[in-house]
Amino acid sequence: MRAVNYMRASTVEQTKKHSLDAQRTSTTTFIRQRGWTHTHEYLDAGLSAKSDSHRPALEQLLADAEQHHYDVIVVDKIDRFYRNLRGLLATLERLNKLGISFVSVKENLDFTTPWGKLSLTVLGMLAEIYIDNLSQETHKGLIARARKGLWNGSIPFGYCNGACATCTDPNGPGYCPYAGSSDRGNGVTLIAHPIESIAVQRAFAWYIAGDHSDGDIAERLNTEPLVLPNGSTIAFRTKGLPGRYLPGPLSKESVRETLQRRFYTGVVPYYGVDEQGHKRKRGNMEAVFPGQHPALVSAEDFERAQELRQQLSRRSRTVNREPRVYLLSGLLICDSCGRTMRAMTCGGRRYYRDLTRIDHTGVCDQPTLKAEEIEEQVIQLLRQFRLTPDWQVQLPAWFLTAEQYTELTTKKAEMEARWERARELYLEGVLTKVEFQTEQWHYNSVMSSLTPLEITAIIKAGKGLEALQESLSAPDSTLLQKNELLRLVLAGVRVRGYKLTALQPNLYSFPLMQYCLSGSDGRRPLVLVNLGIHKDWSPPPPVWG
Repeated sequence: MRAVNYMRASTVEQTKKHSLDAQRTSTTTFIRQRGWTHTHEYLDAGLSAKSDSHRPALEQLLADAEQHHYDVIVVDKIDRFYRNLRGLLATLERLNKLGISFVSVKENLDFTTPWGKLSLTVLGMLAEIYIDNLSQETHKGLIARARKGLWNGSIPFGYCNGACATCTDPNGPGYCPYAGSSDRGNGVTLIAHPIESIAVQRAFAWYIAGDHSDGDIAERLNTEPLVLPNGSTIAFRTKGLPGRYLPGPLSKESVRETLQRRFYTGVVPYYGVDEQGHKRKRGNMEAVFPGQHPALVSAEDFERAQELRQQLSRRSRTVNREPRVYLLSGLLICDSCGRTMRAMTCGGRRYYRDLTRIDHTGVCDQPTLKAEEIEEQVIQLLRQFRLTPDWQVQLPAWFLTAEQYTELTTKKAEMEARWERARELYLEGVLTKVEFQTEQWHYNSVMSSLTPLEITAIIKAGKGLEALQESLSAPDSTLLQKNELLRLVLAGVRVRGYKLTALQPNLYSFPLMQYCLSGSDGRRPLVLVNLGIHKDWSPPPPVWG
């Protein structure tokens, strides 16, 4: 049995208290005691188990389940996997259909048995009752803090708690001139951060003046440092988030967030949740309470900024605008800075622009590209090569020795013969319907196990490449269809200046490249380095076999 373990801690505090280490020890010990092969672990640190929460590791776990990369999932406790009964049962039903087992160590449950299913339902209901009660208690605590004029969550950009002597603020020691000195606050009520608060005030002043966009303000804050009383200078930067990401340059998005935060007017907005349990949006607050923190901008300036944003939004909005589709969405990469290039429309024309320039987070010399020109370069290159007619026959040689291939072919032939015989016996009435269905299940199961999963995935990529070749010549093929096929085959498309520098095959399409022919005569083999592969990138070696 190929076993994987899934671990989750709901908050950063739980992560620090070694919750994840305990889960890892519990699950790996269980796997070892059962004699299973531990193939991988999936970890979501500091994330919630609610049904609508985004958990990257869980999503990858389920995606790997679809590819049959393992046979059983082991968790320490059910509530580490899901606390929502509906989401839990739906996921387990999905795993059951894929033939994947589920084990919870603490509850000692295997959901494939009738008793396990019953116990699972009861425990899942208890977990859901717990999280519902926790949600209600959390709601009470949050609104109680808001009524007192205290903030909820992490300390907003522009403020600190004033505990300078024991400062732990990300923009404290080594950045704030007061860090390590006498306390300037009581550690409970927020005070203005001596540097961040200036960035907030400058952002509002520049925006209200009407001459700066969010991106312009971000770029100006990043390039115009603050002069301190002692004559030294210090650059503005974001606060970051402890345990998640470090402070860094301000971006267009961070400026936009700042300019729409009513907290800076000295009040505490409380949003709460709507009837469906979703957090209310920015313009739909449940209540606003006077705050104990100082205002960084006046209420009049804040409202002026919101009115100006609405005016600019209405001005840029067009009527009945059709959604734009881009061939290289999510694939085009700047060869200079390594960042993805974003598709955009301006004046009815389609372009690709470097994210560094869009976010104003750095300097990159990559020019903005006309979509049609770079897309045509990719299309022309893809048209130059195709898979050999026998690529599927040759593919097993990438993973199997001659002896393994012979053994595999023999077993497949035996199963084909057995399946054909079962069909004959069923038609003759010798086998019942139940017996025939059992034989069919056995055939599908064995044939699936005889074909390495990696080969199955590569065949899917190969068929995608063939379909892509057809779509390049089909006049009725849409850019969306071509983009989906490109994503099935490529990991990236690199560009430097106005020229295409590399096509990067993904893990599954890379082995196919040795079975590609290129050139007008279709005889010359396609050599990846001839595409001008990026100097810092090399083709991945085979990872199986």
